[in-house]
Amino acid sequence: MARRKSSGITSLSFNQDQGCFTCCLKTGLRVYNVEPLVEKAHYSKEELGEVSLCEMVFRTNWLLVVKARKPYSLLLLDDQQRAFKAEVVFKSPIRALRARKDKVAVVLTSSVQVLALPTFQRVALLRTPSSARPLCAIATEPNATQILAAPAHRTGSLQLLDVSSVHRDGGSSAPSVVRCHRSALVCVCVSGSGTRLATASARGTLVRLWDAVSRQLLHELRRGSDYADVYCISLSAQGGRAVCVSDKGTVHVWARGTHVAAARAPPDTRALCALTDDDSAVVVICEDGTFHKFTFAAEGNCHRSDFEYFLQVGDDDEFLQ
Repeated sequence: MARRKSSGITSLSFNQDQGCFTCCLKTGLRVYNVEPLVEKAHYSKEELGEVSLCEMVFRTNWLLVVKARKPYSLLLLDDQQRAFKAEVVFKSPIRALRARKDKVAVVLTSSVQVLALPTFQRVALLRTPSSARPLCAIATEPNATQILAAPAHRTGSLQLLDVSSVHRDGGSSAPSVVRCHRSALVCVCVSGSGTRLATASARGTLVRLWDAVSRQLLHELRRGSDYADVYCISLSAQGGRAVCVSDKGTVHVWARGTHVAAARAPPDTRALCALTDDDSAVVVICEDGTFHKFTFAAEGNCHRSDFEYFLQVGDDDEFLQ
């Protein structure tokens, strides 16, 4: 998710276990822990300049960084040493990043390239339509089938590729294609286990949940009757619970295909959502600099249990030790 706001935020991204998030800024980069909400790392404009994208690699010291002034370059930053350790340059601008511990998927203008970490050796390639949104998702658990999902050339379709096998020439086997929606895809998510897949289209009225192995449709999750821009879908590790947030300022939660809760988030500001480890709450981070935590209530709603302006949150020496 990347769009400039008056807050100075250029993009936000949760890490793979959704316990941390990065905040890219015109004035540098910050990394936050979610519970408790504390700042873990802070890089100034003098150190990094304006940062467009940043992807954590779980909770390791590796940060994958794209600078605004070097949009074709992917940099590997060692947060412990505060120094860059590797760089790879592409022929087109980097539009999005998705990482697991051993690989990173790099979304370019008309392809998704998968690189090994930390060597940046190319291990897979998917051709994608240049008109598509910069969408990509990958299974992140160590023992999961390494499913990579990205838009296919047919409108509303998704291509799935197992990127677990490394080819010497950087190529890959042919992907399978799933016809997900009639209109263009705007959001895609793969569960950490690689067993479930969720998609949303430009209509934004529903989220479809798929079996990523059989490619069969499991549930249609109704978001609403009005068109909406779905900003983010997040799945629990095994895919049993789903949450989404849209430009309508609503957060919807489903369990096993049934709508169980809804909450209000700031409308008209791009946002990301994530489930907590025990699936008892949803965290929403917004490009206006706000942090929201919603805890599920028995009556089918969420109540907001935490709210912060995360750009005003400092570090915590006791936590960092």
